[in-house]
Amino acid sequence: MLLSAFIALCTHAIAQPTITNSYFPSFGDTLRSGIIFEPDASFTSLITGNNGPFVWDFSSAVVDDVIQTVYQNASAGTSFAQFNGADLVVIGEQGESYFNKTATQFQAMGYAGLDPAGFGLNVIAKFSPLINDRRAPLSLFDFGATSTNLSLPFAANQLPDSLFAGFPLTPDSIRVRIGTERQEIANAYGTVLLPNAPQPFEVLRVERLELTTTGVDIKLPFLGWVDLSTLLGGGGGGGVGNFLGVDTTITHRFYANNVKEEVALLTLSNDKSEVTGVRFKSFGTTSSTNEPDFVIDAPGSPSVSAYPNPAVEWVRFDYFNLPEGDYTLKIFSLIGNPVWNETYHLAGSKFIKLDLDKFRKGTYLYSLANEKGEVIGTKRLVVVKP
Repeated sequence: MLLSAFIALCTHAIAQPTITNSYFPSFGDTLRSGIIFEPDASFTSLITGNNGPFVWDFSSAVVDDVIQTVYQNASAGTSFAQFNGADLVVIGEQGESYFNKTATQFQAMGYAGLDPAGFGLNVIAKFSPLINDRRAPLSLFDFGATSTNLSLPFAANQLPDSLFAGFPLTPDSIRVRIGTERQEIANAYGTVLLPNAPQPFEVLRVERLELTTTGVDIKLPFLGWVDLSTLLGGGGGGGVGNFLGVDTTITHRFYANNVKEEVALLTLSNDKSEVTGVRFKSFGTTSSTNEPDFVIDAPGSPSVSAYPNPAVEWVRFDYFNLPEGDYTLKIFSLIGNPVWNETYHLAGSKFIKLDLDKFRKGTYLYSLANEKGEVIGTKRLVVVKP
């Protein structure tokens, strides 16, 4: 009986894929992923237990947009000299991300561009140590842990005065500390089905827990560097105190051999009971580098547009030919994270103006939906800052 059980176990294990470094991005790779802004409750069925085999069926999912990532030789980046040993760079509208690639690890080195704290300043941010994004070979129940830190100094005169409202002394400078702790385990395997895909994908699922802790030090006259949390009792208090705290992110990432994109990625609520974000490898044709910036609406049809676009301090959303009812305008980041939303009672043609003082420079997506949840239109909005 024991021998039979052992043979059955070995046979079962053969079906579990081992992921090689063939899933590491390489020079010249163009990756395309579909995103769903607000996944409904039906996606909770994709939250499964451990081991397997499971079938994760995305085949009927309809994406809201497609994002594209292009890996170039690191020397193509304008800040290449700042990242010694970098092999690859991804150049986006908000900056450049640099990566180091070996036979067993794909690591993020840092980025050059807009600061992660949202001050609108350009920085050179280097992870210390490098943070591991992928590793190989990867087998069921492999565990990995990594941690890294960023330290970003700013002169006080570079920052808006509102950050220091209520402070008895204006600091000479501030230092933002961002620490990341990442733990992940390959805890399930099975098959992923995708829309329009020519075949199913045999995958390993990696569950990743990421804790991001943000701290701020302020340099005060006569006192030197002081941890802001000691002054505010742990955080909050408005202004620069709003940056303090710990963010938790839990994701399920599905990897397959020879597939550079995550085959699929689910972002979960902290209790792992809901799916809050969905992304998967795209086989559609809804987006490309040649896609026009603006979508032409059919004459007479309900529509929404943004002016000016790119926008600097404000943007006006123009609505046309809307049947009377309640409509919700939502703005998302390019990876589908909600940034802003508001519901209005609209009819016919109207415009609404939105101040952009709290928006960072970059590219966003805006979407208008009626009270039934039917999307009238989804388009891009570019925000630029002086």
